[in-house]
Amino acid sequence: MFNNISEVNIVRAVFIETLSDEFTAKTGVGVYAYLAPVDINQLFKEYLHQHSAIRTFVRRCVKFTLA
Repeated sequence: MFNNISEVNIVRAVFIETLSDEFTAKTGVGVYAYLAPVDINQLFKEYLHQHSAIRTFVRRCVKFTLA
């Protein structure tokens, strides 16, 4: 999917930023108020195996976490 480690790191940063933005929009606080870094890393790994856009995947994660 990605050609090198640098690309994965960029995607990871965008993923975490998007996840935090979505939590902030829904709750007023960022992702780390709800999830530990290890959980966020697991979600990122799951995202890499999905065929959906980051925003779509993140919205499902936030909805599930807050349910």
